[in-house]
Amino acid sequence: MKIALNWISRYLNSVPSAAAAQEALIHAGLVVENVYHSHGSDVLDVEVTSNRTDCLSHMGLARELAALFKLTFTAPEVQLVESGEPAANALAVKILVPDMCSYYCARLLRNVKVGPSPQWLRDALESIGLRSVNNVVDVTNFVLMETGQPLHAFDAAKINDQRIYIDTPADGETITAIDGRTYSLNSTMMVIGDTVGPLAIAGVMGGQSSEVTSATVDIVLESARFNPLSVRSTARSLALSSDSSFRFERGIDPAMADYASRRAAALILEVAGGELAPGIVSAGKVNTAPLPVTLRHGRIARILGVQVPLDDVLDILSRLEFSPELKGEVISCSVPSFRSDITREIDLIEEVARLWLYAKIPVHDTISHRVAPTDHRAAAIAAICNTLRACGFSEAITHSFVDQTQARQFLPENAAPVQVSELVRKAENALRPSILPGLLRAKALNQNNGTPNARLFEYCSVFQPASSEQDAPIEQRHLALIADDLPLVLGTVRELLKAVNPAAQMSVEPANAPGLASGVSGRCVMSLDQTPCAIGSIGMIAPDVVKFYDLRHDVAAAELDLEKLITAFNPIRRALPLPRFPAMRRDLSIVVANTVRWSDISSAIYTGKVPFLHDIEFVGTFRNAQIGSGKKSVTLALLFRDPASTLRSEQVDQQVATVLALLSQQYNAALRA
Repeated sequence: MKIALNWISRYLNSVPSAAAAQEALIHAGLVVENVYHSHGSDVLDVEVTSNRTDCLSHMGLARELAALFKLTFTAPEVQLVESGEPAANALAVKILVPDMCSYYCARLLRNVKVGPSPQWLRDALESIGLRSVNNVVDVTNFVLMETGQPLHAFDAAKINDQRIYIDTPADGETITAIDGRTYSLNSTMMVIGDTVGPLAIAGVMGGQSSEVTSATVDIVLESARFNPLSVRSTARSLALSSDSSFRFERGIDPAMADYASRRAAALILEVAGGELAPGIVSAGKVNTAPLPVTLRHGRIARILGVQVPLDDVLDILSRLEFSPELKGEVISCSVPSFRSDITREIDLIEEVARLWLYAKIPVHDTISHRVAPTDHRAAAIAAICNTLRACGFSEAITHSFVDQTQARQFLPENAAPVQVSELVRKAENALRPSILPGLLRAKALNQNNGTPNARLFEYCSVFQPASSEQDAPIEQRHLALIADDLPLVLGTVRELLKAVNPAAQMSVEPANAPGLASGVSGRCVMSLDQTPCAIGSIGMIAPDVVKFYDLRHDVAAAELDLEKLITAFNPIRRALPLPRFPAMRRDLSIVVANTVRWSDISSAIYTGKVPFLHDIEFVGTFRNAQIGSGKKSVTLALLFRDPASTLRSEQVDQQVATVLALLSQQYNAALRA
């Protein structure tokens, strides 16, 4: 927001220098980005935060400077002289969408003379970077920048049947705006129209068909309150922004709708002549009542850590026009309508801190705070990340958006990705359905920069399409990791589950997943208390996907449901004494059908309750013509231990024979010759 100090002087009994104003505003939380001289005035370029809509005008910043420098603020008095036929006899207004427009008013000015603006008006606008158009349009822009209330002037002769409607357009209806461009509208937007069609895009920009020109004689002056969300949605959809939409989107002072209309009418009469029709034509209503908010004086010290004298508090609140009244320890305030950001006690405390000056709040060398117990979720994520780092993986942070080709690679066939409008993002406008596209891009970047074997992981949100048009897209939190070797990824996932819950068992069931290679991928199943739960997918990335990312080597990956891991998190481990006696290991190579999985073999051995069996390890799988078609050789290592004594070979031989008998009985397994 650019403010000219010469313009500010209209409302203050004294004006601070540009340097003093800059310093005071910065200390009060309004950053001044630049100070320069233009058209005979010092100009401050103030960065106004979205909650301080009252400062998006010269009057608003004049109030702020008055409070900071203890000056007197006076709003311009408006005196209107009306004559002729009442406006209501010549004009009608109707709001057809009250949820999008709560108030609309119009004044009628007859016999105006449209022409160049006087020098004072041109200087005021040009000092803040606005171009002078004509005296009527310049007045509406001046009042907008003065009060923060957007206005618009229509050529009354171009309003069909002298009827104004605030309504939604038909889908596909078009309007040529005053910027010369034609915009296609839809029924979610709001327009100002007559009995024929739209005259303006409500809250955003006027239409060319009804704009004020040098031939205009009678003027309809509009002032309104539009729904901020409606204006924001329309402006984004049309990729069209204006000074008016900027303010409507953030919210304006409801009391300004009528004041700005009267102020603009008076100025038009001053610079363009004419007569003002008696009365105002309006629809809807506004609530301008002040908001009651209370403040406990003792609460200020507890929040700021320093005692602010009561007299100073009352003085600050008075300068802010909050009308404070002290009742015991409680200060009752009436917050005016232009301060929509003040709704709670903590807001008043912030105002006291701003004007009392943050610099007065002491900085201590030490602080004290209560140590809170570790959050379950945070502890689970920390354990997961530490385990992955210990296994050689580096954490990546990738973008939530991908292009549609990348998204479809990791979605079921014919499923459409969740995407945002192309008006918001033209490229990469699909929300990722999987973390893997981002990790694969990161791996390709590492490969091209000399790190071909990068191991990466990430946990973040993914977005699955809705199951029906009535449902919303599904957001989930996932964890994914990629590396060059599938056994490495599988072993890392097993270690991960041990870190999450030592009692958890993991198995992999054959299954195809989008983006993973068919026949070399599976479903990860976690078992707790004999209850299986699918937690994600694991396998090799499909060859066409590897080629798409220009990766030189095959890539293995796993993607897991992070929330299920967090739910299962229980890292308490059972402590056991170190074994006193050595273990004996026996390696077996057995021949089984290709359909028999490692999880089947290990489960059969464990459930057989073989005495002294301590652990089972998978060693490898081998196939060739001698083994036979449809068969494979699986090599496993059995570890035996007796906690009370040293095992003898004949004892272990008996247990190995028991294992072979179990496998032969259940899977027709035979010891490989």
